[in-house]
Amino acid sequence: MHSERLLAVHGSINLRELGGYPTQDGRTIRWHKLLRSGDMSQITRRGEFQLKHYGLRYDIDLRSPMEQDYAPDKIPTKTIFRSYPVYPVSEGETEGDLPPNELAAQAEKTFDYQEPYLMMVLNPHSQLAFRCMFNDLLANDQPNQSLLFHCAAGKDRTGIAGFLILSALGVDYQLIRQDYLLTNVVYNANDEQQLRKKLQADQAAEFIKKMNASFNVYAESLDAAQQAILQHYTSLQNYLAAAMDLTPDKLKRLQQIYLE
Repeated sequence: MHSERLLAVHGSINLRELGGYPTQDGRTIRWHKLLRSGDMSQITRRGEFQLKHYGLRYDIDLRSPMEQDYAPDKIPTKTIFRSYPVYPVSEGETEGDLPPNELAAQAEKTFDYQEPYLMMVLNPHSQLAFRCMFNDLLANDQPNQSLLFHCAAGKDRTGIAGFLILSALGVDYQLIRQDYLLTNVVYNANDEQQLRKKLQADQAAEFIKKMNASFNVYAESLDAAQQAILQHYTSLQNYLAAAMDLTPDKLKRLQQIYLE
């Protein structure tokens, strides 16, 4: 497959590349390293073959174990699957691959946020899920290997994950917001193949900006999450260090892996 924003993987839903996005310091995210997606349970055998040849090394599932059991991911056999449920799970459900010792420590902290986006960035359980995701991002350090993260629609949980990852890599927030809103463009496209071509064109940025104008209201949740982080942690850098355990050395290593 070529380097393109919306990937034509058979059976995929909203499967997109994060490669090519510029950072504020003049670097660019490498292609074939970071993927975001919606549901992965409809991937066909051909789709699995495509993902294998795309170098898919890690599949990070941010859904609940119940969602995973109902619609399990279809991925290449050698891809490492991780279950990191972002939302606190129901009683009786497993906690996926979240470390039990850290879960016990987080359980002692009680933060009850009714708004899902605020919960995802401030709740200790959600922070642990994203912290585990960053550990795998740091482990994905070999050439020609990619990491994919997803939820059900590839919008909310995936949107926050994308926001945190792109922020750690130094991408400007307005561009992060644009990528977040691109999900609405994908779901409202009548012809995905035609949309794919438009996203490859020289005027792709202007096209996305124009399309996103009608979806700005949906970005209010992401804006609220960003503001909550700034309110509680003063800066995004403080949040990444305190909540995601991204020390300066880890942050530098992360950028070395994903930027060029």
